[in-house]
Amino acid sequence: MLSAVVILPLSAVLAGEDEEDYGGLPPGAGRETTFDACNACHSAMLVAQQRLARDIWDETLDWMVEEQGMDALEPEERKQILDYLSTHLSRDTPR
Repeated sequence: MLSAVVILPLSAVLAGEDEEDYGGLPPGAGRETTFDACNACHSAMLVAQQRLARDIWDETLDWMVEEQGMDALEPEERKQILDYLSTHLSRDTPR
């Protein structure tokens, strides 16, 4: 008996990635970097629940480094995370 082999295009496989693959973080540029940085210490769901303005996200990153022992981010990585958070998880972003 022969069994059929189904080959899916990469786009179909990637389309299966959803918010649950990244702890509730919505899709968008910078999601993986944000997930990796934040999920190292706490769940990404905690981040996804917050809805902060960019300046507050920025202050939060400072606080995490200064008070919580988070490793300092490289400038480009920090910008990518702030861009992601302020675009996808701001006060104005629909839930």
